[in-house]
Amino acid sequence: MVQKHTRRDFIRLTGLATAGVVVAACTQEPEVVEKVVKETVVVEKEVEKEVTVVVEKEVQKEATAAPEAPTAVPSKYKESPMMAELVAKGELPPVDERLPEEPRVCEVLDQIGEYGGSLTVASLSSTLLGDDGLRGMDVPNQLCMSHDLTHPIPHMLKDWEQSDDFMEVTCYMRKGMKWSDGHPFTTADVEFWWQDVMLNTEITPLVSSYFRPRGEVMDVQIIDDYTFKYIFTVPYPGFPLVCMTHRNGFGHNHFLPAHYMKQFHIKYNEKAGDLAKEAGFDFWYQLFGRESNRFESIDRPKLEEFIPVRDTPQMAFHERNPYYHAVDAEGQQLPYIDRLYMDRCADLSILDAKTVGGTYDFAAQQLRILFYATYAEGAAAKNSRMLLWQSGKGGEVVYNVNCNWPDEEWRTVFYDDRFRQALSLAINRADINNVIYFGNASETQFTVIPASRHYKPEYAEAFAAFDLDQANALLDDMGLEWNSEHTHRLWPTSKEPMIIAWDLVETETPKGPITELITEYWKAIGIEIQWKSITRNLLTQKILANEEPMSLWHGDETADTLFLRRPKYFAPLDGDESCWGVLWGRWYNTKGEQGEEPPQVIKDLYTWMEDYNTTDSDEPAANVLQSQADHVWTIGAIGNAPHPLMIRNNLINVSEHGGFWTWDSMWSFPEHPEQWFFKQS
Repeated sequence: MVQKHTRRDFIRLTGLATAGVVVAACTQEPEVVEKVVKETVVVEKEVEKEVTVVVEKEVQKEATAAPEAPTAVPSKYKESPMMAELVAKGELPPVDERLPEEPRVCEVLDQIGEYGGSLTVASLSSTLLGDDGLRGMDVPNQLCMSHDLTHPIPHMLKDWEQSDDFMEVTCYMRKGMKWSDGHPFTTADVEFWWQDVMLNTEITPLVSSYFRPRGEVMDVQIIDDYTFKYIFTVPYPGFPLVCMTHRNGFGHNHFLPAHYMKQFHIKYNEKAGDLAKEAGFDFWYQLFGRESNRFESIDRPKLEEFIPVRDTPQMAFHERNPYYHAVDAEGQQLPYIDRLYMDRCADLSILDAKTVGGTYDFAAQQLRILFYATYAEGAAAKNSRMLLWQSGKGGEVVYNVNCNWPDEEWRTVFYDDRFRQALSLAINRADINNVIYFGNASETQFTVIPASRHYKPEYAEAFAAFDLDQANALLDDMGLEWNSEHTHRLWPTSKEPMIIAWDLVETETPKGPITELITEYWKAIGIEIQWKSITRNLLTQKILANEEPMSLWHGDETADTLFLRRPKYFAPLDGDESCWGVLWGRWYNTKGEQGEEPPQVIKDLYTWMEDYNTTDSDEPAANVLQSQADHVWTIGAIGNAPHPLMIRNNLINVSEHGGFWTWDSMWSFPEHPEQWFFKQS
């Protein structure tokens, strides 16, 4: 019998011990460096003096003529009082001069906002300006993505055009757009990034595979100050969505400020090596790497809506970017919020305690649906509300068995479709849904999310019904006998009890609690799993050394932004997220020089993946998804679950229902956090 758990039982057993603890966040104001601004003020005062003298002389010459009052030119745009004060002091140019000629008019999700306030968020990162606390809040990507994650929309770029043969993408920048220090943002920055960074082997030993479709490095052509092209030798239809909208290939740095970075580059500064040594590095390109990373350098000019002004071990302090390129429909420069504080937590228990205690205005990263009741209780007491966004994952937890396992007996069993199908049929997805997700998830096989253009119900239903009789029949058909006590199936040759010991990493979704339930389900068909939680660093080493007979991860990359863009769960991966065919994945990545040549059915998956990425056709995608449904290469436990967010009640324009909280969406990026605001009244 499979033990039935109630939601109350599970919450009681796994609830937060620190649920009632209130931990206050740091709220001290950041120190603002004003050296450069003061020099500007002095110059402007000198100019005023000279102009005054000239005017007085002209008045003496024409005493009879009444002076005409200057005509004030009304501003096209509005700005926050914080910025207006700096303009009045002469420390910033007017807002019309700070915005590009054609600023992006940002979609407002609910209502036009008001300026002011400080947003406090959480982070588990120990790195400078740790990016996990800023998930989706400051993404300087070339394009943004639609709410349903199916297509790109303008962002930093004004527009783009893809050629009919998918071999060129022409990009149109916003004329007059500026970096956070006021320096023009032009194709000079694009050219520097490509020629002096991507193609410099000291900085970039190997150009990202996303810039090498079919192994051929793309080219970047500069047309004029605000127009450039990406040029490919093979069709690359997914490039705008996969790379320009997401991070693939570009990482954190879609663009680099050439005027700032050249001082650290040996081509432009022969003393760059000396600078690196003064900073504690051995080579010039090491300092260049740090200064180019927007999450490691506090001084590097930026394009995002918030820029860092101070960093401490406890908190990173950010302020609005005075040159941010977007406005709302009424011409108000965004963001509405003035300051962003990123509070650092030593571990997840502290983050949970501070969340429940009301420290954060916005909390989502690493929150778990399992503790929804505890979060909700804290929200009610701290003037906050709970939201549920979609997780955006086709599988909240997915399992793989190692078809490249060194032991031939085990490998033969793992590769047999009937074994994986039986494991899937033995999962009581309704029980998981009830216990973990309070009935709000989908009891689905692993496949793409319903928002994908490739989704079909039959993929989600494949071997997803809870059917112990059919599961046992499949294992019987394989010849996997029971032991005399009827507690374990036996390996077919050694006749040893079927016990599989393996390791997992617990992060992002409730992997441990779900696997506790899975352990019970698989015992019912005679298969015992023994697992323990380890660090990702250790797991990576073990999987790449082919030392894990099973693996587990969360099933992301199932929205159209990332689906089938690389091997992962739908084709064997040479990486730590899946162990189902590491040696096959290595064979594919090295073009047969390493690893193990896969059977044709696996080669087909790679072929279809490549066809999809060069044609954007539905047919190869359907072939891959049908293969997953038939063979159950990756076993999905449950999918499309809700993800909890705790939001301060007066934080407005946060999508109440429609967001996705996942890597595929880059978290809150499609929901335009720059238009969030605090309602003052």
